[in-house]
Amino acid sequence: MQGRIGRVALVAVSTVALFGAVLVSAEGPRGLASHSVVVESAETAYTHKTKITVNSGTDPDDNMSRTCVTHTPCTLRRAIVEARNLPPAEKPVLIAFDIPATAAEGYDSVHDMWTIQTFNTTRTSIFRRLNGDIIIDGTTQPGGRTTGPKIVIRGPGMGMKDGLIVGDVAGQNNHVIRGLGFQNLRTHIYLNTDHNVIEENWFGLNSAGTAPVLRGDNPASGSGDAGIAFAAGSTGGGADHNLVTNNYFLGLSGVAAAIRGTNNTFSENFIGTRFDGRVTEKQTDSGLICTPVDWLGGSGISIADRDNVIHGNVFAGIRLAVSQWSLQADTIRVTGQGHEIRGNMIGLDGDDQPIGVCGRGIYLSDGPRNLLVENNQIIDPQLSAISLNGILYDGATLRSNVIARTGPWPQVDGNPEPEDAIQLGPILPAAFREFRPARVTSIDGTTVEGTSGDYSACPNCIVELFLDDTDGVVEALASLAVVTADAQGHWTATLSESLAPGHGIRTTSTSAQYHTIPGMSAGTTTGLSWLYLQKPGPCQVFLPLIQR
Repeated sequence: MQGRIGRVALVAVSTVALFGAVLVSAEGPRGLASHSVVVESAETAYTHKTKITVNSGTDPDDNMSRTCVTHTPCTLRRAIVEARNLPPAEKPVLIAFDIPATAAEGYDSVHDMWTIQTFNTTRTSIFRRLNGDIIIDGTTQPGGRTTGPKIVIRGPGMGMKDGLIVGDVAGQNNHVIRGLGFQNLRTHIYLNTDHNVIEENWFGLNSAGTAPVLRGDNPASGSGDAGIAFAAGSTGGGADHNLVTNNYFLGLSGVAAAIRGTNNTFSENFIGTRFDGRVTEKQTDSGLICTPVDWLGGSGISIADRDNVIHGNVFAGIRLAVSQWSLQADTIRVTGQGHEIRGNMIGLDGDDQPIGVCGRGIYLSDGPRNLLVENNQIIDPQLSAISLNGILYDGATLRSNVIARTGPWPQVDGNPEPEDAIQLGPILPAAFREFRPARVTSIDGTTVEGTSGDYSACPNCIVELFLDDTDGVVEALASLAVVTADAQGHWTATLSESLAPGHGIRTTSTSAQYHTIPGMSAGTTTGLSWLYLQKPGPCQVFLPLIQR
């Protein structure tokens, strides 16, 4: 796919590694192998000692004790019960698929895939909880399409049941959920434990991957409440060291992913797009953008707790079916501390087409601390590109984020602060709100000189220069240079080329030590400065012509 973000080279999660071959085990459908068998794809290699093969796409009952040994056929429900019952010596266990290509077994000849319509259970979740070292890999199904999941799990009724619950109690780790589609569910996956991998799945997309599956055909219900919900880790026992990668989320009414716990990685996912990373049904009429007739991409993600990485994801067309008086969801809403939010495309689809998002781009809410927000592209958000807020806000470094918007930033009713490229919220510490970013004193060709902002001494601060034009809309169209000021706050930057007519420079400053911004930590970045323009060259004076 053109414009596809490059893959993360290597992420280690427990015993799971990333490789690039395809090796499929020839082991039989059931039984303990004499040695561990390796299954690899373009993303994940894993080992398993036992293999259970699902040979039916039916789900005739919601019995919680029948297995593929005690009853036939071997359904996914029975395979999960059997996998749970295995002793540790027979794990990890792979649940694979070999379902006949018949309509009675859920085969969809139009889309060349299988739908498992789950039984209408009275329980809150459709299957028993996964209790550690269980792999469910939909790509093991022979035949079928290559453009999306071959196995789609569809919830019953009005979509008010939860899907897979990964990990029941602490220590039940090391699951892989791969190559599955999830439809008509409330929360599609609960992620409760550590060192799990969730990859190559669809959450909320229809079988063709071109639109959301709306619960009860109601846009307000969306395709589900959440795609993946992580267990909180602030008091211990949360979901830690997990990898969620290369999944697609569409139409979720709550959040695509609620990321909590510590040291989790959410990378290379597509949120709000079709199966191919594009948004082809987006309105182009500016008067219809982010209205009820626009593309229903659903919600973005939330991040809490600490030390999580959000990297290389595509967010496009994020919109909820809410009233015109309600604020649209933030694309990335952040609380907690120590997170890294790097290299995400917000408002661009996977083909680099400007699609926009209907809420804020990145909202640092409730005083998050010690964050890195770096190298993100935020294009045409309806509200602020980056919004900062919270009385405890501190130590957030903003670096090399590109921000562009068509038209002026709006004013939200009831909000005293206008939306902006980098919005400073009303309850930020006063010292931060009043601190001025670096001042440009001279632009001479490719040489730019400057000093600290007015009444804002910034010794040894890191100064970033951004390109903007003179259209009156505050933007950061490109990062031009990053330099370090001296002890007196003076600095010099060299541009790669001279500014074009109608363009100027905005700056940010990032403190290098505690209390440069009174009471705040090193690594705290200011908002954007006003626009500095290159002064015209020497004036020519023409004396009046006096005829005699």
